[in-house]
Amino acid sequence: MKRDHLLFIASVVAVFLLLIAGAWSSPTFTEKQSYVEAIVMFGALLFVFSVVVIVAAMGFRSFALFMALFIAMAVSLYGVEAGVIVVVATYLVWGLVFAIQLLLVHHRVEGAIRWFRERYTFKTFALEYKVFYPMVWAFYFFFEYLPNLVTKEHLLDFDPRKVYEQMRGYLELK
Repeated sequence: MKRDHLLFIASVVAVFLLLIAGAWSSPTFTEKQSYVEAIVMFGALLFVFSVVVIVAAMGFRSFALFMALFIAMAVSLYGVEAGVIVVVATYLVWGLVFAIQLLLVHHRVEGAIRWFRERYTFKTFALEYKVFYPMVWAFYFFFEYLPNLVTKEHLLDFDPRKVYEQMRGYLELK
């Protein structure tokens, strides 16, 4: 394992141990309850972070089965509202990853092109492109257009159809 991974794991374990020690040594029930809630919230945050990492690493197609199980668990434990929140959050998170990578391809960043080649065929890319089309425009607006108003730097013309055709060339050459 890399040193960074070990430090991250050690940090997570240390936080859990400190929270458990705080819960164990608290004199009142209310303080113990607060520490237990903090443990649960930290665990939930860690779980959500791990889901985001899995999505980014595996790609959306491989993630579909995991997401279906996750939605089923959320609905069975917390109700339909939780299932809707999971779907919306997944769309936003994966849309963020997809849109940023596509904007990087627009700027001809080799790492982003490699990222798409490792995870997509042109057919799967075209499907996700249609699904996340609004997200691509939203992130173009927030990450390129608005900062350009402040910095007054040269802004590349953004045409999603050109990026789509670029991706056709990149992914069909596999």
